[in-house]
Amino acid sequence: MHVSVTWGYEVFLSFRGPETRLTIADCLYESMIRAGIRAFKDDPELRAGEEIGGSLLQAINDSKIYIPIFSKGYASSKWCLRELTHMMGCIKRRTIDEDEKVILPVFYDVDADDVKLKTELYRKALRKHGSNSGKNLAKQWEEALREVATIKGWNLKDHGLHKLTNLMVQEVSSLLWTRRTDISDHFVGIKDQKEEIIKLLDRGASDVQYIVIHGMGGIGKTSLAEAVFREISPQFQGYCCFLKDIRTHDILNLQKKLLSDILDLNCTNLFDINEGANMIKRRFRTKEVLIVLDDIDKLNQIKKLAGEPIWFSEGSRIIITTRNIEFLVTEDEDDNVPASRFGKISFYEMSEMDPNDALQLLCEHALGCAKPPPDYLGISCELIYALGRLPLALEIIGSTLHGKCRRTWEDILQQLKKAMNQDVKNKLMRSYEELNPVQQHIYLDIACFFINQDKITAIKYWDAVFGYPTEIEVKSLTQKSLIKIINDDKLWMHDQLRDLGRDIVCLESCKTLRSGCRLWSPKDAFHVVQRKKIAEQLKVLKLVDCPSLKKTPKFFRISRLERLILMRCTQLSMIDESINNLQHLDHLEVERAIINSLPESIGGLKSLSKLSIVECFNFEKLPDSIGQLESLLELHINYSNIRELPDSIGNLERLKVLCIKISKLENLPNSMGRLHSLLELNVSSSEIKSLPDCIGSLKMLKEVHLNATNISELPKTIGMLENLEELNAISCYHLEGEIQSEIGALSSLQILKLSHGNFSRLPTTINQLTNLQELHLFCCDWIQHLPELPQSLIVLHFSLKSLTTIPDLSNLTNLVDLDMRGTPMQEPNIKWLVKLCALRKLALLVGDMTLPTTDLSSLSQIQELKISCFEWRSLIGLPSNLRSLTLRDVQTPINWSLFSSLENLSELCYFGYQLGEIRFNVLGKLTKLSALRMRECPLLKTLPVLPFFQDIRDLDLLKLPQLIEIQGLEELKSLQRLSIWHCDSIKRLTKTALSNLQNLNSLDFTGCKLLETVPDVPYAKPSCHIKIFGCPRIRNFEGPYRSYRDR
Repeated sequence: MHVSVTWGYEVFLSFRGPETRLTIADCLYESMIRAGIRAFKDDPELRAGEEIGGSLLQAINDSKIYIPIFSKGYASSKWCLRELTHMMGCIKRRTIDEDEKVILPVFYDVDADDVKLKTELYRKALRKHGSNSGKNLAKQWEEALREVATIKGWNLKDHGLHKLTNLMVQEVSSLLWTRRTDISDHFVGIKDQKEEIIKLLDRGASDVQYIVIHGMGGIGKTSLAEAVFREISPQFQGYCCFLKDIRTHDILNLQKKLLSDILDLNCTNLFDINEGANMIKRRFRTKEVLIVLDDIDKLNQIKKLAGEPIWFSEGSRIIITTRNIEFLVTEDEDDNVPASRFGKISFYEMSEMDPNDALQLLCEHALGCAKPPPDYLGISCELIYALGRLPLALEIIGSTLHGKCRRTWEDILQQLKKAMNQDVKNKLMRSYEELNPVQQHIYLDIACFFINQDKITAIKYWDAVFGYPTEIEVKSLTQKSLIKIINDDKLWMHDQLRDLGRDIVCLESCKTLRSGCRLWSPKDAFHVVQRKKIAEQLKVLKLVDCPSLKKTPKFFRISRLERLILMRCTQLSMIDESINNLQHLDHLEVERAIINSLPESIGGLKSLSKLSIVECFNFEKLPDSIGQLESLLELHINYSNIRELPDSIGNLERLKVLCIKISKLENLPNSMGRLHSLLELNVSSSEIKSLPDCIGSLKMLKEVHLNATNISELPKTIGMLENLEELNAISCYHLEGEIQSEIGALSSLQILKLSHGNFSRLPTTINQLTNLQELHLFCCDWIQHLPELPQSLIVLHFSLKSLTTIPDLSNLTNLVDLDMRGTPMQEPNIKWLVKLCALRKLALLVGDMTLPTTDLSSLSQIQELKISCFEWRSLIGLPSNLRSLTLRDVQTPINWSLFSSLENLSELCYFGYQLGEIRFNVLGKLTKLSALRMRECPLLKTLPVLPFFQDIRDLDLLKLPQLIEIQGLEELKSLQRLSIWHCDSIKRLTKTALSNLQNLNSLDFTGCKLLETVPDVPYAKPSCHIKIFGCPRIRNFEGPYRSYRDR
């Protein structure tokens, strides 16, 4: 992430050579050089001429700090006086855009009074200069001397030479550190990361600390370490060393460099790495050092260069960069737990480059400027996304494009869409080559098939392939920065690493003279199918979006196939009978085809563990042979027309998951009672009316999902499911009367969801569910009374609408989430709320009924509150630690004083605000507020959002039909998301409304009937997304803002 730069001098030393060259001048100069300070030292006695010029003039002009060393003969030197006068002039002439310059006088063997011309010492020299050089020049020199003498300086006799030198270097280092501006100018996109690293280094702490910067190859770890090193190295008085590319160097030579850089030792007689390690340990013990160990890949490298904290003095900092943290974490611990031998250690994972920074980096290398011209903006954005915003790739491609015409840019973009750049591939290939064969296999599988796929499912597949638990291999790939585990436990891989894997597979395919063992490209895979040139080594075949495929090929020649995936082959109506030839097939998935059944021969797939038929709306039946799938663990048939299951399904003794969702299924066969391994049964959104009594035989069953079915009652045998943990029967409108008392025997039940049901009673046996943690009873509007509930409950949601009384729930002391909503039949008594000390989330929504006088201030642990405010006077206190507050049905003026203690509030939502104006000026103390949401506020015409919400990041306005103005929107400089929905009176925002919103990521205008135009967003990021929908006066659009503006 570098941009080339020539470094100027930082410090200028002015001195009289004969008196100070071999003493303080040399000591100061050498000490500053060792501290990494760029100092200029010249010898005035060797100069000729009468004017300052050339390199001397440049050195003075460039320097930020001037150090004149006043000795007895200083004023007798015309050159010293010329330098001093020019230095004082530079300080006076500094423009507003230049860095501040500082002068630090040193009084060597004179006093300040001598320089102030209060003694004869310097006055005599000036009289002589007046005679020889003219009175005007002598007068300028006199003024410079008098002026500099007023500045507090350093006197040698107060400190001694050694101490004075150290103090001066510390002062200079500190001044330079606070004035550094070069780092951000020449390292693109790492300012925020650099600040995070410096924060982690915690220079205020006295202990020795290690920090590990890790991430995939080419992501900028070394550049970040260099930027941090340059910024903080002046604080270590020269005891600094940056060991680059350690992986490619001999340890002994690295030890010699380390000793040389820190101690200035010439270690020609060092021949043994153990001796080198011992020398580092002995000699560095009293030194506060800064060491960077770049590109580490083995533990022994750290052991021999910076083995333990006790090797170094307090305050030392060791920075390590690596692609692989596997050798740094302790076995059987979490991924980010460091090995204890390194004392205090912090991990910092490199993140993807911001799109704006990626654009700048590409342009710096390709165009020599920070931003592309308008006609290059579109293709530049395409390039940065094609390269996955990887700094290494951006630098390589940017340099390749330097000086090239637009046509070349387009050609290279097309090449990148087909194959990755060879130089980038060579850099990343090392990570692949260091993997063991199993890890390489898994890496290639993920690159071709498993990106954004469920990790657990993939691991089950690899377990079957390799015959042992492979989660440790997946963990290793994560620690090596080759994959990540993202939301919902999905596998993720950077685009460039994905392309590397697919290139490797393509190369392997070419070597075999046939198709390879993996096909993922729809074009390639379909081509193979059509021409019947299917390789015998093919293990995975994935066909996606192949509209011409009506029937699968015969499967005789691909007998080694392990996974067959047919997605969005919308004309596929038949799977060939020869599928039973696939004796190694483990996974069969068909999605969005028009097949109505599977061939009878499917029963011959003895290795099949997962069968998935999804969104095949013509699918009507399973063959009887399904019962012969002796290895089947999961059966998924979702969005189908299936009406019944064959009795043979009871033969699937190993089946663990049976999921038949959104179907015409009317009943389950009695043979299901033989599915003794079943863990999960899901028949949600089917037409099932009852469960067979044999379900009681499924002793291993943990989850039952009956949502939106026609079931009218639960079977009495349900109480026999001793391992059942979750029962979902949401929106079962035929479930009437009393819920069966047998559920009280479900001793393992943790979650019970019965919302949107028409039953009228819960059994009293519910209090026997001593492990129940969640009970959901929303919109159960026939329940008049709640029985005693188990004290184990953590989450309780229920409707108040039909309850004759609200029960006293003070015994539920474990409740964390309590949600009560609906207009009760009488004024609710909620005094018991204050006893729920574990409560974190509370919703108390009673419609237009007035709450009794309620003080919630004692419930300081609550972080999220939703409450009805029909009459504000009833609410006299709010929890002080609230993070999120929703006020509903506000009918009377708000008592704003209640907000004075909400210093931690980050989200504020008004829902159903019925007044014509709103005052935010009293909310100035809400300094952490980041989200403001206004919904269904029918009378509000003006929204005064400023100056009270300058740090807000999310502004959401929904159904404000009379809103015509948002005041001060342009001042919300932190705003990231602006959403305006169904605000029918707003015609336009002011021209400058979005002018300062540099952090805006998302703009959404939906259903605004009178909206005529969207103002410019001059700072919009390439990633800024705009959506315009249902606004009749503006054409619909969804996509990048810049594309919208350029259209």
